[in-house]
Amino acid sequence: MLITYETISNVYRSEKQEQLQELPENFFESVKEWIVKKSINKDTNSLIEIQNAKKIIDEIINMRQKKIVLAALRTIRGNLPPKNLTENEQILFDKIVDLLKKNKQEIKEKIETYDEFIEQKINEVKNVINESNTKIMIKILTDMPEFVGPDMNKYGPFNAGDVAHLPDEIANVLISRNAAEKLLD
Repeated sequence: MLITYETISNVYRSEKQEQLQELPENFFESVKEWIVKKSINKDTNSLIEIQNAKKIIDEIINMRQKKIVLAALRTIRGNLPPKNLTENEQILFDKIVDLLKKNKQEIKEKIETYDEFIEQKINEVKNVINESNTKIMIKILTDMPEFVGPDMNKYGPFNAGDVAHLPDEIANVLISRNAAEKLLD
């Protein structure tokens, strides 16, 4: 394909659209050839044109890379992959998608590992509480209102003569205060 400064400028204007635009066949290779041929002239106008073209090419590459990264994000979220990628851009796109997927999986694994750790610690605490909370069967000797035990659970209200199955810590306090008596060992 014959490349001119105007061709490069047209590609730049076209690439300003939201979607990746189809590039002329072998665009970047053709631009390279154009720059080599143009630089042979060594006249001021040619050198300025080459310098401006290189800036435009950088902008085209930057715009396309940004679109590729955003397309990769959309793709891992369920959208279709983009069209109009060059061969090199397709490789870049595939690598970005792979990296994003791996990163997401690693984060999920860390979260799951952390959740499992927390669940294990909660179960350990529950076991310690259950082991220390053996219950005693007592007979209540005096009326008493509802109260909150050291385990933050509510107990009662109780009437004289009620039978209750309470944690040993609470039962022993009631027995020591002559508010209850132990029924079974």
